[in-house]
Amino acid sequence: MTTTDPSAARASDARPADPYGLADLALAELDDLLRDPEPEVRAAALRALAETARAGRAPLSAGDAFAWALADADPGVRRAAADALRDLPELYLGEEGVEALLLARSQTADRYVRDVAAEVLAALTRTACELYAQGLQDGEPHLRVQAVVVLIALHAADEVADAADDPAREVRVAVAEGLARLARPAGLPALEHLLADHDPVVRMAAIDAAAELGVPEPLAGRVVTAVAHPSWQVRRRAALALGAADDPEVAVPPLVHALRDRMVDVRRAAVQSLERWASHRPDVLTALTEALADPDPGVRTQVRWALA
Repeated sequence: MTTTDPSAARASDARPADPYGLADLALAELDDLLRDPEPEVRAAALRALAETARAGRAPLSAGDAFAWALADADPGVRRAAADALRDLPELYLGEEGVEALLLARSQTADRYVRDVAAEVLAALTRTACELYAQGLQDGEPHLRVQAVVVLIALHAADEVADAADDPAREVRVAVAEGLARLARPAGLPALEHLLADHDPVVRMAAIDAAAELGVPEPLAGRVVTAVAHPSWQVRRRAALALGAADDPEVAVPPLVHALRDRMVDVRRAAVQSLERWASHRPDVLTALTEALADPDPGVRTQVRWALA
């Protein structure tokens, strides 16, 4: 990898000749030294771990160790970690390492560290996109799901949203779940698209995602429409989602309508969602009171609890 900071010296140009004699230490011993109170020792341990990685003997956790060292209080330690990440693009990075890179990119005041973290994240995003493209060509949905999961971990919201039109149901479900986790405004159009998906399983995943986001205005119309979907499972999921909506003016009317649904599970979901407004909205109080005459004893019991 190359850094965007031309003034930064390369690690190989200023690498000390192993003054602490760490080159032949076992990996467990190096791991202990990475927590040494002396910054010079920590930096030397990172450089020794980098040499181990160049020799192909580094553990899978090495990449994460370098990533977390980007937050070290000592600039020399941070530089050693950044140099290793830049010079060793084959390093494996787990979810913890990715999280450390995201923090370094957004929160560190060290420009060199920030630039290297951004480079590494961009490279990981490109690799995940290539994996997705390969899976699309080869007809391998599991590869595309894996790529989407990686893109979610990288917070690559735009790339995740681009997969909303994938032909495989499981990929579109992964996209819906990922967009909820990322909670980015840029992902709302893709989530709105998934809320109209022809596959009920995908649509339910998108409804759940909308609920996690509080059913924001761009998605509310689709969720309300889903209360009348032919599938009772979709109608039930939509009724539950509306209980998380921030705007009662949007949520209450379709939920009151759902109290008359032919499916018991949908009516129960409507009661569950309406409960939050029962104490301060007369229309909800009236609708729930009328629901005390529901033919299902379970619904009547749930209504009594809601009114209580």
